[in-house]
Amino acid sequence: MIYDASTFELPMRVKADLCIVGSGAGGAAAAAVAAEAGLDVVVLEAGAFVPPAVMNQREKDMLPELLYAHGSQTTKDRSATIIQGRALGGSTVHNINLCKRIPDAILDEWQEARKLEHLGREEWAKLYDEVEELIEVSKIPEPRYNRHNQLLQAGTEKLGWQGGGLQHNRTGCIGSGFCDVGCAYDAKNNAVKVFVPRAVDAGAQFFTHCRAIEVVHSGGKVDGVKAAALDPRTRNSMGTILVDAPRICLSASATGTPAILIRSGIPDASGMTGNNLHVHPALVAAGEFDEPVHAWKGIPQAYECTEFLDLDAAHPGKKPDKKAKARADAVGLRTWLIPAFAHPIGTATILPGWGEDHRELMQLYDHLAVFTGMVHDQTPGKVLPKGELGVEIEWWPNEKDRRELTFGLARSAELLFAAGAKRVFVPTRPVRVLEPGDSVEPLEKLELEPGLIDITAVHPMSSVPMGDDPQEAPVDSRGKHHHVDGLWVADGSLFPSSIGVPPQMSIYAMGLHVGRAIADE
Repeated sequence: MIYDASTFELPMRVKADLCIVGSGAGGAAAAAVAAEAGLDVVVLEAGAFVPPAVMNQREKDMLPELLYAHGSQTTKDRSATIIQGRALGGSTVHNINLCKRIPDAILDEWQEARKLEHLGREEWAKLYDEVEELIEVSKIPEPRYNRHNQLLQAGTEKLGWQGGGLQHNRTGCIGSGFCDVGCAYDAKNNAVKVFVPRAVDAGAQFFTHCRAIEVVHSGGKVDGVKAAALDPRTRNSMGTILVDAPRICLSASATGTPAILIRSGIPDASGMTGNNLHVHPALVAAGEFDEPVHAWKGIPQAYECTEFLDLDAAHPGKKPDKKAKARADAVGLRTWLIPAFAHPIGTATILPGWGEDHRELMQLYDHLAVFTGMVHDQTPGKVLPKGELGVEIEWWPNEKDRRELTFGLARSAELLFAAGAKRVFVPTRPVRVLEPGDSVEPLEKLELEPGLIDITAVHPMSSVPMGDDPQEAPVDSRGKHHHVDGLWVADGSLFPSSIGVPPQMSIYAMGLHVGRAIADE
């Protein structure tokens, strides 16, 4: 069953065999397999249950329901925006449904560095096969490309760069274009549609508007979870819920999970908890076209330019020769170029300027295309708890990542001009406007500093990295904590590094993997 914790008589105490914190890709998948194995499962979710019937395709209504801080969560110094889901189903409710596997070069690097006994290439391949079947992954047909994606394809082909179509997990998609505010047509094969019903049918209970505060533990083992029932309007605590359980699985995201671990005083000999955050940062450029683009219509992201994404070269192995090492250190191997359009509120927050200047840019909305360069980042950031319920994020790109970001910005502008843009707007402060024939190289040479241009990230990960040596990692390759019995992690926190691809399939895989490990033990 799915219950709204804000309606409970508080304080409340319940018992379970397993308490899972978070209902996104990792938590929902873990709940399904654990409940089907016979465990009595309770899942705590800070957000609401937002069914397709109430998804009205209005940003002002849906962003507060689906995203932390209405989509404006930032790092501590406000230099980067970190977008994360907060609803039953987590970020799978608002994401753009892109499906990719972690490249073998990265998996091999993890094996070399972390000795992941329970999670080698073969195990990953089996998990990916299962996930792809469950969420019905398929390639987006070229006739479904909207004008926005066609422009990226045209620019890529004109420049002779490498590119191609993307895979997604939609069934019955009508191309409404409102994926990022929830699909009112229930075409997303997301956690709510695929895994939550399985868990509920097996007896699992989901408590929405219920945010975990800390893991209760003593004598080296878990006793349960202390949580707060949240007022749906203010998000403030209404009272306490205690879940007594001998097994706890944290699937609260790469920001929520480490914050809970640190707030709970969970020991970590490696010191890595909260200290290895990666985010896939990105910068955007917008192009004005003579003809209407109507970028909000249709599947938002269907085509990719991979000319500057060579993750095999970026990960040459443990002992590369000089040539391979020099190649790995080069700029232009870690940038993924994709469309990045937004609805009016999202666009207004990205476009620069004030007053009349900003209004003039917004009046071009119908004629804008926006491309972005997302970076497979190397910079380790930090997550800390903030008060009883909040998190604090510290992340700013190192020199290599700054160079890769500005490289991606320049290539985005180059693609826009190649596709036929008559002007390109770069949302720096002040705004830069480029005309056809202008060099984009000054963009590559920008010296990034906080406040110059907005960095956006939608894939936080790696903040509780797995590894089988307790001196190097907080959890092992099954997701089991090294120092506290009964404690597990099943979300993107587990990745030892940035993965360079959309993470949803890999997080589903972690949920299945860890959920089964819990049930087996």
